[in-house]
Amino acid sequence: MDVELLRPGTAPISPETVLWFEFLLDPDLLLKHLQKPCPDPSPVELITKFYDVISETTKMRHEVDLVEIPSTEPNSEKSSHAKHVALKILSMKIAAFLKWNLESIQTLPFKTQISLLQDLLFFTNDKNTSEIPSVEVQDIHLIKPHSLFAFVLFHRWLLKTSMHKVSSNWPLRCGVNDVSPVDINFMCSPENIKKSVLFLTDAMNWEILPTILTFECFVLPTEANDFLQFQWDNCLSISKDEFCAQINFDLGTLFFYKEEYEQAKPYFSHCLECLTVTSKVNEFLDVDRQMLETYINACCGSPEISKRNLLEQLNLSIVNQYKGVTTILQHDNVYKEIPLIHRLTLELDIQGALSSGAFTVARDLLFKIKALNVVRSVLDKKPIYQCSFVSNKNVDMFLWAFQVSWKSFSQIDKQLLKAYLLELILKGDFPDLLTCIESAKDFDILEKLDIQYIHNYQYKYSIPERLSKTSLNMIEFSKKRKPRMELRQLEQELIDTYNFKEIKELLVKIAVINLGTSVWNINPQWELPIPLQSVLKSLPRGFHQDYAYIMLAKSKEQLLNKNWSLSIELLQILEEELRISNCNIPKLMKLISWEILLVQITQLIDEWPKHTVDKYALANACEACLQTNDIVLPRTEIVEQCAVYLLNLGRWDFLINYEKRRPTFEITSSIASSCQEMAKQKGNKKVSKTLWDIVLPIFATNQLKRNNSGHHDISSLKNNLISIFFKLKDSWCLAVVISLLAKLFNILKDESSLDLQVDCTNLWPAVVSNANSYNPATVCELLSEIVIQALKHYPTNVSWLRLMGDINFASGHYRTSLSYYLKSLMIFNDYFNIPVRNEDHIFRRMVKCCTNLGCYTQAAVLCQFLEETDYLLAFRILADQKTSSDAVDAYYHCFWDTSILEYLIHTHNKKGEFQRRKCAVQVIGSLELNSNNNDEIQKEASNLRKGTFLRALSKQFVFVNSE
Repeated sequence: MDVELLRPGTAPISPETVLWFEFLLDPDLLLKHLQKPCPDPSPVELITKFYDVISETTKMRHEVDLVEIPSTEPNSEKSSHAKHVALKILSMKIAAFLKWNLESIQTLPFKTQISLLQDLLFFTNDKNTSEIPSVEVQDIHLIKPHSLFAFVLFHRWLLKTSMHKVSSNWPLRCGVNDVSPVDINFMCSPENIKKSVLFLTDAMNWEILPTILTFECFVLPTEANDFLQFQWDNCLSISKDEFCAQINFDLGTLFFYKEEYEQAKPYFSHCLECLTVTSKVNEFLDVDRQMLETYINACCGSPEISKRNLLEQLNLSIVNQYKGVTTILQHDNVYKEIPLIHRLTLELDIQGALSSGAFTVARDLLFKIKALNVVRSVLDKKPIYQCSFVSNKNVDMFLWAFQVSWKSFSQIDKQLLKAYLLELILKGDFPDLLTCIESAKDFDILEKLDIQYIHNYQYKYSIPERLSKTSLNMIEFSKKRKPRMELRQLEQELIDTYNFKEIKELLVKIAVINLGTSVWNINPQWELPIPLQSVLKSLPRGFHQDYAYIMLAKSKEQLLNKNWSLSIELLQILEEELRISNCNIPKLMKLISWEILLVQITQLIDEWPKHTVDKYALANACEACLQTNDIVLPRTEIVEQCAVYLLNLGRWDFLINYEKRRPTFEITSSIASSCQEMAKQKGNKKVSKTLWDIVLPIFATNQLKRNNSGHHDISSLKNNLISIFFKLKDSWCLAVVISLLAKLFNILKDESSLDLQVDCTNLWPAVVSNANSYNPATVCELLSEIVIQALKHYPTNVSWLRLMGDINFASGHYRTSLSYYLKSLMIFNDYFNIPVRNEDHIFRRMVKCCTNLGCYTQAAVLCQFLEETDYLLAFRILADQKTSSDAVDAYYHCFWDTSILEYLIHTHNKKGEFQRRKCAVQVIGSLELNSNNNDEIQKEASNLRKGTFLRALSKQFVFVNSE
């Protein structure tokens, strides 16, 4: 440490060490210290230590006053006050040196931040200001520019603090433990934030702008003059555009974090406008242009960015129910950035969704999109198939697509469009097209010569009037087609439509033709479950039988397509139709109600955890379905889905006590029982072996028939088991299955170096008899698939991420394994903002992964992460390193173990790698310079290096892999 602040003289210090009061004796000393490449302590640490001295002195004096000990020094109180003022002035000079950067200020302890800002307001306002946070500005016109700067800085700080205080690592970074949470919440209350927003909004309209307080503005007290003196003439001016750009960015960021994107949008737009006409003159402006463009892009607010990202804007429009899609396509007709195939696919998607009734949009939206796509096809010289939608009734709308962007087209594009329209006019398919072009305002697509040519062409090939008026006895040909051809067309229409009225009409028309064919056989995919078929066959032969079959078949088709709403709608329409007709068969009505229940359950399981219906009411319906004692029983698929849904919803008691008539209930009951025992015992006692005994046989290499509650072979049991496993969504259920399979793999593999580690494996048996007759590879494959499914619903589950790392490690997939280990560390350590714990299991496997991938230096760095550094392993790795495949230089700064660095210096010297030897020497030199730091500082430094290294490793293996 170069500067000593606390109690100088209490211990021997180095001759080079600077005492705090020396900054007062030599005015240039502070600036010299701050301008060092790596000042120790840093500017932020120096401010913290200055205020710590003030706080400690004040606390000691308060304790003395409480016990009423008279002061032995008559001027001690005055001396203490002068010392505090001097330290505060020094802190102001340091903050000015940092350009009053809020990111730097907010790394201070929270209490220090408040003290620093309070003192700044005190000094700049002639010792006349209210306490934070109740800062009030009476009259802007009476306040001087340097005072305005302090008020602006305070309100900007308050906005940033209100955003940052919700982050998980904010208390750790700012050390708010010494400040009451009530005080923090009061300071960042909505009322105070609203005041700051109003103040900063008004600030952009001020005639007098603030001035930046510089290092020279604050004058240190001297022995001859201990009065406060400031030189405000040394302030720097701020340009209007620079000031407005910063304030707009701060306000926009606040509303963006509050998810009020519409309010954030204009602030970001104004910030971008100001940035285009200003530059960073006096370092007041601290706006990252790339981040600004990201914000604007997220808010969809910048035409400049929209032009460069039309495809992205189209995707956002699709997500937002096609909002503004025609404007995007208009721009694309000019800039041609979106591939034509995307535009044609968009057209087909909207057409299909409208025909199926999935959603509703403006009546003319589809027509506009088709017309705009015609324009783009003409400009790309691609075949045009869409003109069949144009008629004389909507020709003016068709012409709109050409006219809306006409002024923005290039001359080449205009010639292409002009030639295309001329061709349409001359063909005579749209007689109104020429009239519309002539009557259109501000649309000069056709010149007078072109119009004259068209009229001459039409006159030359016109039909004589006398021929058009002659009455001829034309032979009327029969319009009747062959019945079989007409039947095929009706059947195709029946396959395509999902409108129940059209289905009725088509069934009637097919019945009239009546060629002895059944509509049940029209589509091979229309196969209903046997219980439904048998009930339908019992109905009287006729319309209602066919109608019920078609509606049930189409509902099942939509169920498989995951069009849940249409599937339920078809069933409800059929149910209502049968209710008001004479075919109100209770048996069929019951089956239809269960089919509706099946669709709802399947939707909830597929979209978990999103719930579009009352999940508890649905669970009660599932219990009622399973408990039914009617003659009509629900079919197997419905029963299984009900049991799985109750399992996911935690209705374990019901499943445990339910009669196990089928293998499905034996499986779900066992999982429910294990979940209940695990939850009650909190992982302290082994659970029931029932589930273990059910699961174990499916991995046997010789799978024989098994007799248990009826005969069923192992393959059937395996299919049921796997089907249920992949439908599990509840974290308890997944934890049970995952821990069981992980334990089973460890037993069968019987190789401790490849053991899978996950919670609750100790709850299962430790041995398996005749283990050689089971296949561990099948266990590993199933476990991997289940954990991948589980991570889709619980992506931040650290235990399962590490388990995926272990699975891939055991399988020899080292790159994927390393990626999962790093993901788990990122989440657990808040992207390495929290100190990384010593977890030897993870780091030893990461070392193994790195060495197998040829990343030897990274592996050597990871050896330092172990509880006790494994020098033998690190030296062996560094001796085997292949520099051709290893980014060795980039990771030198991540070594903090001097023994490893000394080995590197020796190795590089031996190999003649003098540049690398120099890098290693520089690193070890910087470590030795800081060897006098206490253990706490050294520990913090090593934590910073750990975080830096793991971030770099994540960029190399996590983010690259995800792309």
